Amino acid sequence: MTKEHYLQLKKEFKIRFTITIVLAIIASVFYIKILLSNSREVPYFIICIGTLILTNQSLIAPVFYKKKAAEEEHPEWKNLSTKGVEIPQEEIQKRNGISILAFIIVIVGFFMLYRPAPKTDVGTEVIKTNSEIQSVPESSTDKESSTVSNLTPQDVQTLQELKEDIESNTPSDSPSLDINKAKDLAEKAQQQNWLKRGE
Repeated sequence: MTKEHYLQLKKEFKIRFTITIVLAIIASVFYIKILLSNSREVPYFIICIGTLILTNQSLIAPVFYKKKAAEEEHPEWKNLSTKGVEIPQEEIQKRNGISILAFIIVIVGFFMLYRPAPKTDVGTEVIKTNSEIQSVPESSTDKESSTVSNLTPQDVQTLQELKEDIESNTPSDSPSLDINKAKDLAEKAQQQNWLKRGE
């Protein structure tokens, strides 16, 4: 390996390593955003790890091992500057193709799996519910209270008798009353003017 080829490898390694670090930072930011939105974080995590492994194996590892082998043969080359060194066009194309593919995978994966939960404001929901309760017309509550207050002591006594009759006439093994007894109880209630038909 010549010195010029070693310097090209050294410069290419720096560029590829920087690209991988930037990719890892972008993937981390997207992953945190997915975590905070309660989206599907496990598939995105797998996509990010797979992409970083692909980038590492295809971009960094080949250049790193060649560079390391050259440094073992020529330790004095480690301190050489890479300023002004030109990288071959085919290496640039290979690096750019793999880098663009990795960024596309990370970004498309994010937009496929990012599903933010709809924002709800608990305070407004409580206020809305409270306003709904306050907007109930007073006439409906007045009707209910008037029907209860219109009961005479005799009506209350009749209701208690009906309740006792129902409890005493219900057999323990049957969940419902006999139909004839239920009709009798309904007629008795009508006679006492307790059941009122809708007006």
